[in-house]
Amino acid sequence: MIAALFLGFGFMQARRASGETPPDDGAPSGMVAFVAGGACPPGWVTVYDVAGRVVVGAMEPAHVGLEVGTPFTDREERMHEHAYAGEVTLVAKNIAAANGGNHNGAAAGTYPLAGTTMKVASGLPFLQIAGCVKP
Repeated sequence: MIAALFLGFGFMQARRASGETPPDDGAPSGMVAFVAGGACPPGWVTVYDVAGRVVVGAMEPAHVGLEVGTPFTDREERMHEHAYAGEVTLVAKNIAAANGGNHNGAAAGTYPLAGTTMKVASGLPFLQIAGCVKP
């Protein structure tokens, strides 16, 4: 399962304890950005809610701020599996000069199938980066 946090525009409200006005770097207030190096730029505030999560956009207001799953740790290689279901249809085949009918497992018909894949790691190089919001 992917750990996700659904964000929308204006989701985060930055709070500054000092009350000072941050420098104008051209970014609009409320913008959420991700930076490498573990620290937000001057005038930006760390958004701890996004740590260890895959952030995706939200179209529905009810989904803004929704958290799914458990956050990843730095460089975590999380195992996952997928459930599947379907059916396979085998059509009838006539074979000339054959004697008798096919009463085995390959008889014509539709057969259901379902299961779960083996648990494996994605192999993706997950790396934690800082989430920052412009007050």
